[in-house]
Amino acid sequence: MSQELRNQLKAARAKLGLSQSKFAAQIGVPTRTLIKWENDQATPRGLALAALNELLDKILLEK
Repeated sequence: MSQELRNQLKAARAKLGLSQSKFAAQIGVPTRTLIKWENDQATPRGLALAALNELLDKILLEK
């Protein structure tokens, strides 16, 4: 996973003020999956990646 995507995940979670478990639940993935994504141990692929990018854009571009 790119450093930029990891940073966006963490930034979106921080902006929403959510823990990893709450953010994972909100985006519909297991907490362990989010942890792996944030720690560069796994990479979202296919539809999950597309949905995640769309969600991150929405969260990070909101005022």
